[in-house]
Amino acid sequence: MKKRLLSILLLTAMLLGVACGAAFSSNAAGKPGDVDDDDDVTIIDVTLIQRHLADVITLDEAAQKRGMVAGDDELTIIDATLIQRYIADVITRFPVEDILPTEAPTEAPTQAPTSAPTQAPTEAPDEVTKVKDNITIYFSNNKSWSKVNAYIYNDKTGAAMKAWPGTTMTNYTTNTYGEKVYSMTVNAAQYNRVIFNNGSAQTTDTPLTKASSGYFINGTNNGKQLAGLYPYGQSGEGTIETVTMDYPDGYKKKIYVWLPEGYNAADKSKKYPVLYMCDGQNLFGQATTLSGYEWECDETALSLMQNGGDGVIIVGVACGDTSARRNHELTPNLGQLSSIVSGDASYRNGGGKVFSDFVVDTVMPYVEGKYNTNSIRGVAGSSSGGIEAFYIGMEHPDKFRYIGALSPAFILYNKDVWDNYLSAKSFTGELPRVYFFCGNSANDQLEQALYPNATAMEGWMKNHGYPAEKMITVTDADATHSEAFWALYFPEMLSWGLEL
Repeated sequence: MKKRLLSILLLTAMLLGVACGAAFSSNAAGKPGDVDDDDDVTIIDVTLIQRHLADVITLDEAAQKRGMVAGDDELTIIDATLIQRYIADVITRFPVEDILPTEAPTEAPTQAPTSAPTQAPTEAPDEVTKVKDNITIYFSNNKSWSKVNAYIYNDKTGAAMKAWPGTTMTNYTTNTYGEKVYSMTVNAAQYNRVIFNNGSAQTTDTPLTKASSGYFINGTNNGKQLAGLYPYGQSGEGTIETVTMDYPDGYKKKIYVWLPEGYNAADKSKKYPVLYMCDGQNLFGQATTLSGYEWECDETALSLMQNGGDGVIIVGVACGDTSARRNHELTPNLGQLSSIVSGDASYRNGGGKVFSDFVVDTVMPYVEGKYNTNSIRGVAGSSSGGIEAFYIGMEHPDKFRYIGALSPAFILYNKDVWDNYLSAKSFTGELPRVYFFCGNSANDQLEQALYPNATAMEGWMKNHGYPAEKMITVTDADATHSEAFWALYFPEMLSWGLEL
């Protein structure tokens, strides 16, 4: 149960406790689970058990007996969990009902049940805290525009919050750099794009999500300004821990583990989702990137926390230390390569399976054994990392909640190879959500070359039975093949993957 919901329920129960006194009493035992004996099994019954176990109130013997739904003659947190599952229709009867007689016995039973149930109830799947729809966004005016407008719109419906040039933002404060900071409140469930402008100069179309907070001008792209991200209101930066592991191909590989601000190893009650990413050297700091830009993953995660969402542990697996080694590591061997890369030996007999196994069998056990993690996992990457992240998710759909494939190198294989690969999959049961993104800038031949297969993959997967509601394809005509644009779309990928 989410902490916010639980706190509301506990407050309700406290008010009940004030009204009813320190003890909760009842006349006689009734149906299982109905602790308060009101002839209905509700969340109040769960709360009463929790408060009894915490010594906030004392349930009398009859109320305790009604709460003992596990059939082991002891009131524990397992009983509260079973009642929650009953309310949620996960189970339709309690274990105790399997040992109760179908009609009243003519005499008392000769002995109590000899043992508790043979196994504990299955836990409900982990969930994330849903973020409020109305968020506040901030713009640091580092270009000293005379005014700042925000054109807010929805790229799917075409609906705009206000006609161009949009809403004039309010000067909120001045930061330590002497820049004026502007702010406004936006419904992020209704609108998903923003263009900052001063009436003439403007940014490219920029995603606006529940993991968005602060923006500034980070450069230019084809005559337009390029927005950068920062977590307005978050003073901390989280921490990065680096570990070096032996890679199966005979060399060392760095793993970067970013921990959210406030992470406390000793607090086992707070567990975090984990996102595993390719090209870990490009995620958190410009000093290690190949292009001079970074994904700004930490800024996005901190912004999400600023808006009331959970923290996310982000694990970056560094690529090979040469382009040939990276090509080999991040190319799954699916069949005949397309002609566009068949002449490059570094792509042949790709080592994508070795990389996938390394992530799943070595990195994941290490991370989830050392850090406070829950069962929610994602995997993401771009370019060759995008095809590899997709491959990892397809090979292990039971292990990941979502996949992010940004500017993915699906061009490495033609449609017939992809059809052959996808046709061998059984797309049943719980499957990961998949976020596809690709730019189509006229100034970037590589991104344009990737565009056809990157945008066709969703349709190919539908043809092989992958559920349409589990996939989304996002494009940007201004976007180039760079970390700067992947950083802009990372918050949307994360928000969509976590279903915020």
